[in-house]
Amino acid sequence: MAKAQPKSQPQPRSQNPSTSGDPALDALTEGLAALQSKDWKKAAERLEQAVELADRPELRHRASQFLAACRQRAGEGGETEQVDPFLQAVYEKNRGDHQAALEISRKGGRDQKDDRFAYLVAAIHAAEDRIEEAAQALAKAVELNSKNRIHAFHDPDFAELRKNRDYRPLFGLS
Repeated sequence: MAKAQPKSQPQPRSQNPSTSGDPALDALTEGLAALQSKDWKKAAERLEQAVELADRPELRHRASQFLAACRQRAGEGGETEQVDPFLQAVYEKNRGDHQAALEISRKGGRDQKDDRFAYLVAAIHAAEDRIEEAAQALAKAVELNSKNRIHAFHDPDFAELRKNRDYRPLFGLS
């Protein structure tokens, strides 16, 4: 009769995370490790680096969320805390200041790199009946994140755009 082999035990995780090849992801990982060990200064430095280096919007957004939490825990929050530019742009759009919302959304090419800003720019143009600009911005938003096609399909801001046969492919319609 064969002896039963002992079950292999899971290997403990290394204290030093392995490098992923993505400097932003590595900075986020190191920032999270510093957060867990309550080293607020190191965590803030690494998370700031992750925000600066991130080329993926979701990574940049997640790192900025952890950075805000880190600053709050370290006592740096409050009056010096920066407002999320996307939330500020949405606020300006909702209060009717479309020009301010567009300026925030376009600053540093945000609307060309972040699908949220591209979608917001498209919605502003659509609300102002600038159909061609709305279509271009929506095409960019869909290129950056295909889920925006679904959001736009259900968004009343794009009702006029959906009616135009030339732009129906933006919504997955034929």
